Amino acid sequence: MRIGVYGLGRIGLMHARNAALAAGVTEVVLIGRDARRLEIARAGVQSMLDETGREFAPLSSTTAPLTEVLPSLDGVIVATATATHADLARVVAASGTPLLIEKPLALDADELQRLSDELEATGTAIMVAFQRRYDPGYQGLRQRVQDGQVGPLRTVTAHNYDRHPLRLEYIPDSRGMWIDLLVHDFDVIGWVTGDDVVEVSTIGSVLDEPTYAQYQDADTCIVLLRFASGAVGTVAGLRRSEAGQDCRLEIVGSRGAFAVGIGPHAPLTSTEPDIPAPVRVFDDFEDRFAPAFRAEMDHFVRMVRGEAVSLTPPSAGLAATRIAAAAAESFRAGHPVALG
Repeated sequence: MRIGVYGLGRIGLMHARNAALAAGVTEVVLIGRDARRLEIARAGVQSMLDETGREFAPLSSTTAPLTEVLPSLDGVIVATATATHADLARVVAASGTPLLIEKPLALDADELQRLSDELEATGTAIMVAFQRRYDPGYQGLRQRVQDGQVGPLRTVTAHNYDRHPLRLEYIPDSRGMWIDLLVHDFDVIGWVTGDDVVEVSTIGSVLDEPTYAQYQDADTCIVLLRFASGAVGTVAGLRRSEAGQDCRLEIVGSRGAFAVGIGPHAPLTSTEPDIPAPVRVFDDFEDRFAPAFRAEMDHFVRMVRGEAVSLTPPSAGLAATRIAAAAAESFRAGHPVALG
């Protein structure tokens, strides 16, 4: 199985490594226009693979246009800049090549709806990289809800705290922490609970980096969610938390309470006697979600074989995109926003 990787930034290189380690992959093809950058990327992936001490598929590279390479691939991963996602998704979908593409496909819900309809009409197998749906912990939490162990939903509490600050040059194009950071929480909350968000209210501040204020953004916020069932939830976000990378989700119902993200690596220190401090906190999102990214790649390979269906088709991001837009509107307007 030949898997191509188009887009060789940090995420693209991680996907290339994971693809080379996935069972059944026989070659990973790095695709780019600049031969020198390709060689640097190839050396970087090779180094990461060598450090694993495991067997892996060989790497190759090409400067040929993506459209010329696609017929020779069994599947392709697109991890380019956000502005290119829609057009590249159309190209790959038209070719019928199974696709794993980084989110977001589009930043506007109406645009995403049109694009999703277009892409899904091709019948091409597509996974959008909402990796938490492939994470064993989040899947286990969803199963508890579906099995009835939680009971009728009461409260949902999510925490998403980045350990390292965002690069300043990225802030103007980030579209705010709601679409850039918390969209993953908005997506997985709906997927885990099966409950629709009907109202959003946001409060936020700029406490760490003044640049956020220039773009009507925040580095510290809480988003209050009201669900169709009447349950309520909060999503807390921080752009920098030196305690460590922290992504947790807690679900409380009338019968039980369950959580994901609690463990020896969670950067939360108890002041109760005899409770040990964290063993080693997660350094960043890649560290925190390493199992999720590996599981996502394994699922993609199975999808390429026809053994699995996508958990994250293009339309999967619609609800999260609408919630993120409502959160941004609420923050700027200072009042709750209802979702139709």
